[in-house]
Amino acid sequence: MKKNREHFSMKAFMHALPMLGGVAVLWAAPVATQAAADVNTSLEQRVEQLDQELRVLRRQLEIDHEARDAQALADQQKGIKVTHNGRSVKLASYDNAFVFQPIGRVQVDYAHYDADKQQLGDGTAIRRARLGAQGTVFRVWDYKVEYEFSDSKANPAASGIRDAYISYTGFKPVLLTVGNFKEPFSFEQVSSDSALTFLERSLIDVFAPSRHIGAAVQTSGANWSVAGGLFGERPQDDVASEGDEGHDITGRATWAPFWDNGRVLHVGAALRRHNPNDSTNALRFASRPETNITDAQLVDTGVLTGTDHIDSYGLEAAGEWGPWSLQSEYIGTKVNRKSTSDVDLNGWYVLTSWFITGESRPYKVSEGVFDRVTPLGIVGQGGIGAWELALRLSNLDLNDGALVGGEQRNLTVGLNWHLTPSVKLQANYIKVLDVDRPGRPTDGDEPSAYTVRAQVDF
Repeated sequence: MKKNREHFSMKAFMHALPMLGGVAVLWAAPVATQAAADVNTSLEQRVEQLDQELRVLRRQLEIDHEARDAQALADQQKGIKVTHNGRSVKLASYDNAFVFQPIGRVQVDYAHYDADKQQLGDGTAIRRARLGAQGTVFRVWDYKVEYEFSDSKANPAASGIRDAYISYTGFKPVLLTVGNFKEPFSFEQVSSDSALTFLERSLIDVFAPSRHIGAAVQTSGANWSVAGGLFGERPQDDVASEGDEGHDITGRATWAPFWDNGRVLHVGAALRRHNPNDSTNALRFASRPETNITDAQLVDTGVLTGTDHIDSYGLEAAGEWGPWSLQSEYIGTKVNRKSTSDVDLNGWYVLTSWFITGESRPYKVSEGVFDRVTPLGIVGQGGIGAWELALRLSNLDLNDGALVGGEQRNLTVGLNWHLTPSVKLQANYIKVLDVDRPGRPTDGDEPSAYTVRAQVDF
């Protein structure tokens, strides 16, 4: 019996064991689920904490980068940037409030003459040797100063100050300038001598005033320019007595109906009134045969005394179509004299040029002039430079009534090789077609000249 009870108890236990295991599992399941939930919550909290720390670190890195960039920009603005425009080097602050650009030019000439009646004399010359600087200070004040070191054989007193002026640009588009600079008169004269098609300007340059000390106002628009000013004399001039120096009032206006992509149409007009210094009341018009290596002047009015004032006017026109260009100018001058008859003088020229290599003369609408040529292919960089053929006919008439200053007509043929934007070689053949000066030694004189030039400017 006892054995049967033990057998029953064991058997009952074995049957109850699965039930006990199920009860244990049911009891343990909520505990395990709670533990897993606690672990997940802890992991989520840790991940969120790490994400916050990462965002903080990322923002700190951004702040550090911004600070470094700001410091680098501040350091740059305290420094100087150097740029190059293909012709010269420019130094400037990073905000362009201060700019400094060294400038200069050297022109070396040679001339050979086939003289006719008057000896001209072969020779060489340093036509120009200039150094200077231009730039900006405090953003709205521009400046330029340039000194000529060369004394031409034809003009031993040629050295001295050339441009020396200050301009205020704060009233854009109006420009105010004071100092020594070119008067706004004559297309040829206001053009830089580094950008001229021929070695020398035409015969009518005797009527152009060039540089004088004065003050001027200039403004321009999309296709026009206007300039005018009041001027005294040159820095080199000196009034011989206590009289007042001479003075000018000049003005020039230009209009370009179109100017883009090598197509230009330009017209302009200029006026000038000149009062000579009242210690002499005298002036003189004389011209060399469009070459500077001689002091021979085939036409010459001599000194015109008793001059009250002179009035000059200029008319100009130019056109360009790709490599072809045409330019012309006329200047008339009336000499108003106190006790003798007034004198009317005049002159004109027409020139044309063609770039064999396809370049065009760049046009500066703000000044109404043509600028230096940039070759399509630069010598030394695989190119052949820009090759230009040119022809000019010019006439100067200094005869009027009893005044026999002479009338001269010239024909000039030119070949230009623009090796780089700043280096140019030129060759001119100049033929004096006629000199009409009855009763004077140069009447009928018809010399020829062969001139060459090597030039660098920056």
